[in-house]
Amino acid sequence: MLKHSPLNTLADLAQTDTDAAARELGRLQGLRTQAELQLNQLTQYRQEYRERMQVVAAQGMTSSRWQDFSRFLDSLDQAIRQQGAALAKAEADLLAGRNRWQHQKRRLNSFDTLIARAEAKQEQVAARREQRANDEYAARLARTAASRLSEA
Repeated sequence: MLKHSPLNTLADLAQTDTDAAARELGRLQGLRTQAELQLNQLTQYRQEYRERMQVVAAQGMTSSRWQDFSRFLDSLDQAIRQQGAALAKAEADLLAGRNRWQHQKRRLNSFDTLIARAEAKQEQVAARREQRANDEYAARLARTAASRLSEA
């Protein structure tokens, strides 16, 4: 078959690139999952903090304590916005990584198809060569048999 053909070399390189793209895709998926988890944790913490603020406010609190609660909620809101942006970037990076992997996979599949076609062509040529050799051998046998019959 095509053991050391340029197509096999290109297919090996494409396989290496596809494997690297798959590893990168996994890494990006992990980053996206982590960003989503952090956003969910911040959102949950903000909800719990707001509920605690409402309980304390119902019991009565000073204006300075109210301002402290409000400032902290504002900082949590800012952190949530930043984490939302980080999640959006992680999702965009993941999409780009998925596109890179799909491109590499299509490229690898193309080389595999070309190799399969080349191997099929080689097999076809070999089969024709073998058929021709068999036909020539059969013709020689027929000639030999005919010449023996004519001599007898």
